Amino acid sequence: MNKIADSAMVCFILAFILPAALWAKDIDATLHWSRKVELSTPVSGVVSEVLVNIGDHVRNGQPLLRLDERPFKAQMEKASAEVERLKVKSEEAQRELKRAKEMHERDLIADHELELARIGFVTSNSEYQAAQAVLIQAELNLEYSEVSAPFDCVVLQRKAEVGQTIVSAMQPIPLFVLAEAGHMLARIKIAGEELSALSKGQKVSVKVAGKKYKGVINRIGMEPDGIRNGKPLYEVDVKFSFDPTTIIRPGQSATVTLP
Repeated sequence: MNKIADSAMVCFILAFILPAALWAKDIDATLHWSRKVELSTPVSGVVSEVLVNIGDHVRNGQPLLRLDERPFKAQMEKASAEVERLKVKSEEAQRELKRAKEMHERDLIADHELELARIGFVTSNSEYQAAQAVLIQAELNLEYSEVSAPFDCVVLQRKAEVGQTIVSAMQPIPLFVLAEAGHMLARIKIAGEELSALSKGQKVSVKVAGKKYKGVINRIGMEPDGIRNGKPLYEVDVKFSFDPTTIIRPGQSATVTLP
């Protein structure tokens, strides 16, 4: 009786375990950066400091490079002085318009003189607002003279040196190539009929150099990329996280285990 019960229990367990085991599938993958960006600056100037080198890990907002800030500060100070000058002029034109309105109500000046006062105020106020816009642009240019990391990343390429002149009038020049730190993509290719079992955000596992990581499906390709046994293959990207101090590079082999 016990043997029969034990056999029944084994069959019961296998009925649930075997299908899952049969469905789980290991697929060869290749690693890619999860996010890669070329960093530049929209302003021109002379490089005064380069603060990182190839292979450095940097934090979000950490300065990477500084241009000589003296020309940008001079432009900002000039714009600020112009704003103050035109502010006084605009305020005086506003007072003059107010006086002209009061005198016009008492029939002390003609319509033409009132209109001239109104035109004077509109002109002065427009000049003041335009000067404020120039000051804002000067402040932005000073801010852009320092290039900072847009996210936690590793420096892949450095294309700037101290003393180098950066000319960004026509097209910004790439100064650094950065990749997101602590995140990578494991890219696999599978046949079209297998895509129906997958969905974006689905949890899977990734094994790299014998170590397993938790990952999620980040992208499912819409167009074929290659053929295997006469069937079109589609790319699937699995994003996973790891300790940034661990050395993992794009191009390495990996294994993705689909559930």
